[in-house]
Amino acid sequence: MARQPRHHHDRKRLAVSAYIWARITQGEYFFSPCPSHIAADPEACRLWKYHRRFTCTWLRQTDDHPHYRELKALLDDHADQLAIAIDAERS
Repeated sequence: MARQPRHHHDRKRLAVSAYIWARITQGEYFFSPCPSHIAADPEACRLWKYHRRFTCTWLRQTDDHPHYRELKALLDDHADQLAIAIDAERS
């Protein structure tokens, strides 16, 4: 059996990074850059975009997904703290 790359097992963390990026930048998740450690691998980027789309969709439609409703609250809080820290460094 072929060993899967590490990022395959890390797909939710990689996908939510796009959600956090979008919240901090007040942009759309589909404009988020591919994580640098997988950017050179076209297949890894393709999988990341696939999982990013579904994860971000579930985070936006949390009524049907209790797990994602809880996760969204944690991610929103984390992203807001990061945005405050980034803004504080600029002033």
